[in-house]
Amino acid sequence: MGLLGENLPSAVVEKLRSLNISLEEIVLQTKSDLNLKGEPEITYVIATPRQLVAVPEGEGVEPVVVEIQSIESARVNSKVGSAFFQVKIKQGIHVDVCRFSNAQRFRFDRLVTELENLKHGLPVDNKRLNEIHPQVCPQCGMILRQEGAICLRCQAQGSVMRRLFALVSPYLSWIVGLILAMIVSVTLGLVPPQLTRVLVDQVLTTQAHVDWLFWLVLALVINGLVKTQIDMVVGTLSTSIGTLITFDLRQQMFKKLQQLSVDYYDKNSIGTILNRFSQDVEVLHSFVTQLSQGFLLNCLMIVGIGAMLFSINALLAFFVLIPIPFVILATLTFYRRIYPRHRRVWDSQSKMSSFLTSVISGNRVVKAFSQEEREMKRFERMASYQRDSTRELNLGVAAFNPMMAFLFSLGGLIIWYAGGKQVLSGTLTLGQLMAFLGYISMFYTPLSNMALLSNWFSGFTTATTRIFELLDTEPPLREPNKPVKLEKVRGLIELENVTFGYDPYFPVIKGVSLKAEPGELIGIVGRSGSGKTTLINLICRFYDPQKGTVRIDGQDLRTIPSTELRRHIGLVLQEPFLFRGTILENIAYGRPEASFQEVIRVARAAEAHDFIMKLPSGYDFRLGEGGSGLSGGERQRLGIARALLCDPPILILDEATSSVDTESEQKIQAALAILCRGRTTIAIAHRLSTLKGADRIYVIEDGRLVEFGTHQQLMEKQGTYYRLVMIQTQLSSLEI
Repeated sequence: MGLLGENLPSAVVEKLRSLNISLEEIVLQTKSDLNLKGEPEITYVIATPRQLVAVPEGEGVEPVVVEIQSIESARVNSKVGSAFFQVKIKQGIHVDVCRFSNAQRFRFDRLVTELENLKHGLPVDNKRLNEIHPQVCPQCGMILRQEGAICLRCQAQGSVMRRLFALVSPYLSWIVGLILAMIVSVTLGLVPPQLTRVLVDQVLTTQAHVDWLFWLVLALVINGLVKTQIDMVVGTLSTSIGTLITFDLRQQMFKKLQQLSVDYYDKNSIGTILNRFSQDVEVLHSFVTQLSQGFLLNCLMIVGIGAMLFSINALLAFFVLIPIPFVILATLTFYRRIYPRHRRVWDSQSKMSSFLTSVISGNRVVKAFSQEEREMKRFERMASYQRDSTRELNLGVAAFNPMMAFLFSLGGLIIWYAGGKQVLSGTLTLGQLMAFLGYISMFYTPLSNMALLSNWFSGFTTATTRIFELLDTEPPLREPNKPVKLEKVRGLIELENVTFGYDPYFPVIKGVSLKAEPGELIGIVGRSGSGKTTLINLICRFYDPQKGTVRIDGQDLRTIPSTELRRHIGLVLQEPFLFRGTILENIAYGRPEASFQEVIRVARAAEAHDFIMKLPSGYDFRLGEGGSGLSGGERQRLGIARALLCDPPILILDEATSSVDTESEQKIQAALAILCRGRTTIAIAHRLSTLKGADRIYVIEDGRLVEFGTHQQLMEKQGTYYRLVMIQTQLSSLEI
């Protein structure tokens, strides 16, 4: 591999040499697109183990040079439309190294981390620094809907069709029956024009076989009745196949959602996910119906009617084909124009669903702050976008249909002229011409439907791509190839040098090591945003650390199946979610087979039984969405009862008593003191006084473990924990 600086302009290389920097020393190299004045100009940012240098490409501006050892920290200082990359040197001064537009922010955010690694002697990765943004398609540069999403512009539509046929394959016998029924239907559809030819030539014109009139009309009636029955079979089979496929697909999608980790739900709104289950799957359903009753049936009709046309008069049949090249050209042009419009329609529908989900869920906040008018304006913008994108799509279709009708009418007019001349010359009978014209109307109808294939096919591919995007999403948490089964969990929890960030370049937890012995009560405290809840997410294995190990009873969590692990952990969140249903069903959610007596026992322990019995239906009282109808403290006590019912060896309380009053908190703490005996308990507490009896308290600050010990030991140290306790004590005295 060549040197990093080999692709630098010669003028920049000369400036580096004047600073005694050789290309061999360069370990990090990137570039910005603005100078420090905010004017467009390339500036090369280069780091060696000794120096950080910013070299403008133009002349007349001196490079910025900063010694690596003098750098205390680095940051991106955002401005309107651009940002500065700055370093803080030991004198406490921030130095502007370079300036860049917001399009370059991704790489300079990473440069912050790489510089920190360089300063501390850790490995650096220049390739990661300059790689393309994960939300940009590496092939065409199109902005993706989210990181790792399929590029709609670069996708292979053939692969979409192959996957669709894979979904259809379990119903192959049904499809064979459907095709046979369609062949019979098409064959019966070819009969009436032939009977019409006989009726005109042999009965009405020559009157040679007047007695055939009744039988010919009866044959037309019988043919119509049989064809109607066959068409009903075709419709029933195609609808059944479409319904079964979409049923299977929804099951696969829901199963995939259960397999995905919580980071997927962090990146995707509820409205977008629901849109895939409803509108996108229904688009696929209509496509399957269209494919069977439309595409396949039209293909069979075109072949069958084409054969009949050539059997009657080959010359006229060639005249019929004259408009077809123009139709194909128009269809291809229409497809290229209509496909992006389908994407915009989907985008508008998805944004509308996300908006409505958000506003409806937060309707109390909207009303509390009197923001109804503001939300109405936001809705109008969303609705306008959906209206305009839908209208643009429909206008395209509306312009295409009359054009196709005109092209097909030209074919019919040609046949009237050429066929009429043959009838007048005696080379073609009137009955043959009538039969030919009857077949033409039948021939152009499926061709017209095939021309519209581009419209419904583009809508189908847009929807199907999003469905397969969900099905193809790989959860970052891999289940172990050789899973370890936990027979009896003692409750030993260990975190060893754990580093984790939701974005790996911005760690939230930094080298934390802690330990909870079986049966201990461990407290985790710190300021908001310090990383306390993230530690809980790692212990529950909602995420895996980028560095370090999390173990339970000596087993790495990555070797334990997720369902097996969480079966031994009881989790009470800061804001417990309650499902729409009865209180009994919510408490027994983790153990549906639990007896009523067990539910009452844990409800008493969580100080929930008394308020439950005051409700109109007691334990059968039905809760609204999210537990509406209960106070925040009551919902929290139900969450505690739900966790206790599972009787887990490990109990995790994420500020479980933050929403209850002081009296209820004391009762819950007394109950928890009894219930926590014999099980490992990890508690994040907002009120530090509740952790006085903890066996050990870990203090987290800015993602790092700064101190630990018992309450008394930490108070004697007079460190971070002592300051937090003093602040809360002062606030409590002010409230009194």
